[in-house]
Amino acid sequence: MVGAHLGSWYYWSNIRPRHQANKAAAAALAANSAPFSLTAESRTSFSIPIRQAQAGGPTNKVINTLTNAEVDRRLTENQRSTRVDRPQGACLVARYDTNSVASNDPIEDKRAEVIVERDHAVAASPSPPPASPTPNTAAGSANGDLCFFAVMDGHAGFHTSTLLSQKLIAFVALELDKVFREAGDYAEIAKAKSAMPNKLWRAIVGGGPAGSTSGLDGDPEVVKRAIAKAFRGLDKEIVNTPVELLKEYELSLASTSSNSVSPEGGAGNARSLSSLAHTIFPSSTNATFTTTQKSAYESILPAMSGSCALLTYIDSARQDVYVACTGDSRAVAGYWDEASGKWELEALSVDQTGRNLDEVKRMRAEHPPSESENVIQRGRVLGGLEPTRAFGDARYKWDRELQGRLYDAFLPGGRASTRGPPRGLETPPYVTATPAVEWRRVGETSSHPNKELRFIIMATDGLWDMMSNEEAVSLVAGHLAGIKGTIRSSELHRNTFQPVDKLHSLPAASSEAQTVSTSVKTATSDEQRELAVSKQHPLSKGPETLRTFQFQDDNLSTHLIRNALGGANQQRVAGLLAIPAPESRRYRDDITVNVILFNSPATTPTQPKPTTISSVEDPQSSPIKSQL
Repeated sequence: MVGAHLGSWYYWSNIRPRHQANKAAAAALAANSAPFSLTAESRTSFSIPIRQAQAGGPTNKVINTLTNAEVDRRLTENQRSTRVDRPQGACLVARYDTNSVASNDPIEDKRAEVIVERDHAVAASPSPPPASPTPNTAAGSANGDLCFFAVMDGHAGFHTSTLLSQKLIAFVALELDKVFREAGDYAEIAKAKSAMPNKLWRAIVGGGPAGSTSGLDGDPEVVKRAIAKAFRGLDKEIVNTPVELLKEYELSLASTSSNSVSPEGGAGNARSLSSLAHTIFPSSTNATFTTTQKSAYESILPAMSGSCALLTYIDSARQDVYVACTGDSRAVAGYWDEASGKWELEALSVDQTGRNLDEVKRMRAEHPPSESENVIQRGRVLGGLEPTRAFGDARYKWDRELQGRLYDAFLPGGRASTRGPPRGLETPPYVTATPAVEWRRVGETSSHPNKELRFIIMATDGLWDMMSNEEAVSLVAGHLAGIKGTIRSSELHRNTFQPVDKLHSLPAASSEAQTVSTSVKTATSDEQRELAVSKQHPLSKGPETLRTFQFQDDNLSTHLIRNALGGANQQRVAGLLAIPAPESRRYRDDITVNVILFNSPATTPTQPKPTTISSVEDPQSSPIKSQL
């Protein structure tokens, strides 16, 4: 198997929130007295329209903004910070911070993380190893660690994303295990690779640079294909399980029909699939569900709802990072360039939606020319689904006739109780779970030795709807630099990507955090008037030129979420978080973020110091005993 026992070394830790807002910076923001200033004791009321107002009833709902203390509780209740406490050089990952803030009730976002010790040693390299390990090198470990991080963005329910949180990493790990052992189909691939010169293999298959280590697990193209195969395999299980159950019931129907013919040759009492199914699955809400009914019903739920998925896989021994994306969640990397003394960013995934021209071209090529104009309508698949790749979403994968039979058999109330097939459904499937997989090599083996990978931000589209890639990277970079209090977004951007000096942008290298006190510049009279107008409603974003970020959270994911919701515009944050479901979905989506920090002298997690979670506080804190 890919992994060994986790319990011997896997530690879960939690950073408890220490909200120490910079009072001087807060006072600078409050200098422009706003009509709706917030303090811990005050609230502001505002109204929002009700989407489905009842006839004769109110058309608006009054919302009371949260206090600062309530905002902090909402933002920190799901945050976790985990320090990877491993021997030096064993793992590329130093720490990862996670958090989720719901808009839907219940939340449809999910996440999962697993780190295991590699139990297959790296095959000998045809070229000599580096003379000395770089900060990102796992040369100090014979095998090195394998790290898996996933975020799932569900839609039309939480069933698919929940199942992915339980199974996606395991499916990928099982497929990678075959690659490591060169078993099954990979045995033939290994034979073919060993029989070819490296240059010829790379020309045919692709892969890493010349002189790359041997072994299929060190071949990026093979690993990428294995990850994609695992994604497809899991989606096939999700979508096909209800179909296989339906086949069993149809066989039962045929058997019942042949044994229930009346003496006169007429049909018995149960002459249709629907009637047979509902003798097993009674539609009455008061009926006692049988175990069989419960199993079949639960199997169809993950197929009918859907979910995007974003997976980051890190092989510490190989110094390889893979990012697999199905849907519109996004991964963005932050690199520190020592030569130029500034940060650089790279998007490691591309949003797969109907607004992505490459996706539109791909989908049109997969269907008859007669459907060319209908495949994507208004930026959505058949005019309905925004992501073009997703798990589940069987409405876009089953044909019309099959959908009707499945709904009649397994749903109380039959096909009338759920949404029918999308309009224009002619040649399914229209949606695939096959991911786009990117590969990067870090450390001395990378193509850019002066650029060091410091962190990766993984987040569902709820974050990216409110924040650009540049803003997210600058916020993490500024946090690592020790900035506290408030800073104008334009100033933070300049200091991150075009720094005045290296010390401002470099992460703190000592155990004591480097603190950079940065306050908001005094606003001009015109800016003050512009800002006052922008504060006439708590949900107002305000002018972009005056957008200001707040640095107060120790957890990097919480830090990103707070600033996506409004940052130093505290009344906007308090207003957005106060709107209850389902109305909140019109203003913000579920947000799930995972920030992965890589090992280096500057980012070793010495500050803040995580506090170990006891099993009483969090069931996940218990060491995992089983193998992956």
